[in-house]
Amino acid sequence: MTAPSYPLILPTSPSNFTTSEWSIKRTVTVATSPFTYGSQSADLGGSQWATTVQLPPMKRADAVAWQVFFMQLHGRMGTFKLGDPDSKTIRGGLDSTINVNGTFAVGAYSIGIENATASTLIFKAGDYIQFGSGATQKLHMITADCTSNGSGVATVEIEPPLKTALANDSSISYTNTQAIMRMDSNELTWNSDKVSLYGIAFSCSEAI
Repeated sequence: MTAPSYPLILPTSPSNFTTSEWSIKRTVTVATSPFTYGSQSADLGGSQWATTVQLPPMKRADAVAWQVFFMQLHGRMGTFKLGDPDSKTIRGGLDSTINVNGTFAVGAYSIGIENATASTLIFKAGDYIQFGSGATQKLHMITADCTSNGSGVATVEIEPPLKTALANDSSISYTNTQAIMRMDSNELTWNSDKVSLYGIAFSCSEAI
């Protein structure tokens, strides 16, 4: 028997979610004085995407693909790709293949890019970009509108900050961007009703 190759790809049907609730978790500590209630906060640098998904009711023909997907994950052992379903395309005017311009260390909030459409509002705040591919890809949100210069060079502001260093000319994706996720529980369940409609929901967090 051949073990599954991670990260897995989500089943393609149904093609949409009933709901998906996204959040970003941070490792921030706050110390509060019991005498004055004065407080101090410290950002420890960690961040993690998390989401809860509810799928629409489906017949067994579609539900089986999700059951097999759950089985192949082996609980929290396996990983899979998932992105914000309502943000598969950017709202900016970028229409070219772009690359990282320079080298950037873990923790960077600003990333240089090159080969963009010249003199264009290429990204709008809230667009997503993805660095890398496969098991190591990382998902980030652009936090400020970004316009390229006449040479197609620009600087994008991102959150969360970089989790892995970027080399010069590294690839950047901006359509169908996804994070690598892991289920929050080893117990993955489904249910069916008297008319054989299946209900499936799950919660997951970014695999760091």
